[in-house]
Amino acid sequence: MSRCERTVKTHPNLDARQLQFDVMPLPTPTPRRFLQLLALTAIFLTASLGAWAWFHFNPRSYPVSFRFEIRTNLAGYTFNPEPISSEAIEILSTTNVFNGAFLRDHRDRFTVFAGEWLGRNAREMSVVQHTPDICWVSAGAKPVDLGQPETTEIDFDGEKITFECRVFKMGADSPPELTIWCALASGQVITEGGRFSGSSENEWERKSTMMHFNRIRSLNVFLQAVKRRIPSDGSKQFARLSTSVDGDWRISLARLKDFTRNWIKVELKKSPTGS
Repeated sequence: MSRCERTVKTHPNLDARQLQFDVMPLPTPTPRRFLQLLALTAIFLTASLGAWAWFHFNPRSYPVSFRFEIRTNLAGYTFNPEPISSEAIEILSTTNVFNGAFLRDHRDRFTVFAGEWLGRNAREMSVVQHTPDICWVSAGAKPVDLGQPETTEIDFDGEKITFECRVFKMGADSPPELTIWCALASGQVITEGGRFSGSSENEWERKSTMMHFNRIRSLNVFLQAVKRRIPSDGSKQFARLSTSVDGDWRISLARLKDFTRNWIKVELKKSPTGS
């Protein structure tokens, strides 16, 4: 039963003129409106096809592409694996992960995480959305500034790769934790262009700053992908390492970089005609 029929049944004395509002015909599209809709559709299709062609038609070859090979056994170290919950695995969109801590002589401790995304999962997963700046801070860690750089370079047999560098306070009674990480997309290093500062004691200000920083970082990563023609469905790798700061952070960073060269083997793919 239509609204008009219900109204007549409820108020039988109303005449048809009083019910005209309920049966007003829809306006007929004008030729001008049709042309406007057609133009918007053409613009959308052109932009979509142009974006696809930019990333996939005659794809760019890079002078150097990297691939991380993670060593699971290191001489002189004991590895303690740390299981990852099913909820975290679902968020990460991959089961190809390596997570735990390398220990030596109950003195040196290096916490590590590595993940890889291929094919369909690579398209679903954005590795830069699961860095310590987001995940650790969301879990309660507080970024601190000890004077450490935003990024640091590690030399792998003559090839320098840039790693992000941060320090976090994991708890009131725990020492600062220095961490470095690197994300690869289609073999290319993705940098974040800044770090999140959590110095404010006001929780609302900290969250607002973090949200603003995340938007800036996402835009920066997007612009890198467009400029360097890195397709979203290419393979992705992420490696993160950390250790506690006991005294001078420079000493901890030097130890962490030495361990990184031991834990990660970098495979190079060079193109003679990179463009």
